[in-house]
Amino acid sequence: MRVSALEPDLKIRLSALYKMKRLLAICCLCLALFVSCDDRNVSGKIAVIDIGSNAFNMEKIYLSDYASEIRYIPLEEQMNYLLGSAAIFYADFSGDYIVDSDGLKCMLYDRNGHLIRMVGQQGRGPGEYNGISSVFLIGDNIYIHDYFTDDLIEYKTDGSFVDRHNSGFTVDGKYRLEDAYIINDTMIIGNYKNRTGHEEYKAFLFEKNGTIIEAYKNYISFNLAPGVKQTGSPGRTTCFRFKNNIFFKEGFNDTLFRLSSDNHLEPCYIFDLGKYKLPVSNLAKGVAQMDQDSYISILRLLQTERFVFLVCNYGKYFTANRLTVDALEMPSGGIYNRIQNWPYMLGVYDKETGNLAFSEPTDTDNPLYSSGFYNDIDAGPRFMPGKMVNDSTMAMKIDFYELMKHVESDDFRNNIPKNPEHKEKLVLLIDSLKKTDFDNPVYMLVTFKNN
Repeated sequence: MRVSALEPDLKIRLSALYKMKRLLAICCLCLALFVSCDDRNVSGKIAVIDIGSNAFNMEKIYLSDYASEIRYIPLEEQMNYLLGSAAIFYADFSGDYIVDSDGLKCMLYDRNGHLIRMVGQQGRGPGEYNGISSVFLIGDNIYIHDYFTDDLIEYKTDGSFVDRHNSGFTVDGKYRLEDAYIINDTMIIGNYKNRTGHEEYKAFLFEKNGTIIEAYKNYISFNLAPGVKQTGSPGRTTCFRFKNNIFFKEGFNDTLFRLSSDNHLEPCYIFDLGKYKLPVSNLAKGVAQMDQDSYISILRLLQTERFVFLVCNYGKYFTANRLTVDALEMPSGGIYNRIQNWPYMLGVYDKETGNLAFSEPTDTDNPLYSSGFYNDIDAGPRFMPGKMVNDSTMAMKIDFYELMKHVESDDFRNNIPKNPEHKEKLVLLIDSLKKTDFDNPVYMLVTFKNN
C-alpha cells in the first residue's frame, strides 16, 4: 500500500528528471555547436586579435615549447624530373602523398619524398597544361589549375587523366577568381578581387562546372582615383582546413570566417591592425601608387588546437637588418643597397589567454635564421609555417642551397639544441644530399603538441 501511495509522486519526480535530462542534453548540444568553431571567447563575442597594440610585443619564441617533432623531406631528384628552386609554395599534402610543382610541371611523391611520377605534361592536349598556378590533393585525385587557360585539370594519383573542367576558377561564366581553394570533389571557394571599388560580391562557393552554390556580398567600397581604371587588393586570400572545417579570409578583410554546414561564412576572429592597417582610401590609388610598405598586412593564418599563427608582412616596421649590404642591380642600371631581410614576422595568439606575441627577428645574412620560431630542437632553420598539412602538422618549403648554407653557418654551429643527436642527423642528411648535387626543394614538417 505504501508503494502504491508513492507512485503518483514517483511519476512526477521521474517526469521532472526526464525533462531535466532532455534540457541538459539540449544545452550540451547547443554548447557543442557554439564552440565547434573553436574561434570565440568565453563571453560569446567574436574574439578580437589586437595586432596594432601588440605589433612590437616581441620575444624569443622557441619551437620546443610548441612542437613535438621535426621531419625533413627532400623531394627525390631524377633526370628530367627536377622541380628547381621556385619560391612559390605550390605543394599539397595528404597522408600518403605530396604533390608539388614549379609552375611548369607537376610531380607526385610519396609521404617520404620518393618520386612516384610526373602528372600530366605541358601541351595543349586533353590531359596537358600550359602553366600551373596551384595544385590540390583531394583523396586519390589531383587537381591542377592552368592559369593561362583557366582550366581545372583532374587526374588520379595513378597518373591517369580524368577530366578537364573548362570553367576553371571562373564562376557563372563571368567572375574569374585569382585565389581559390578546392574543398572536395564537388565544391570550390574563392575570393573575387574588388578591382573597381564597387564589386557586388567578395567571394563565391561554386561547383566544378562554375555553377554558383553561394555568393557572398562585398561590403567594402571606394571610388577609384582619377585616371585609375582598376586596382588590386593587397594580400592573398587565406584558406585552410582545420578539424574538418574550412576557414577563409580575404587579403584586405579583417575577419577570418568559418564555412558553416549551410554554406554561410561565420565570423570567427577579427584582426585589429589599428594604425598599421592600410586605409581603404589607399586602395583607390591603384597598385602602382599604393603605399603598402608603411602598413602591416596578414599574409597567412594557420591554427592548432590552442594557438593561431599569424604570418605578417611588417614592411618598413621590420626590426632586423642584413649584416652585410646586399647590392642589387636595378633594371634602370643603378644599384640598390638592400640591408633589410624579408620583412615577415610570426605572431602566436593563445586562444586560452588571449595573449599575442611576435617572435623576435634576427640581424643576419642567413635567410633561414631571420624570422619564425627559434629552432632549439635540432638547430635547423627557424620555422616559419607555410601551409597546414593536417590538424597538427605544418610545412615550410626550403631551398636546398639555403639549407646547406645554414648548416655551414655560425648560426648553426654555435646553436646548442635540446636534441644534439637530431642536429647531427641533419648534418648527415645535408652531407649525403651534397654528394648527389641535390637541387630540389626540402620540406620541413613540424608536428605541434595538442596543448
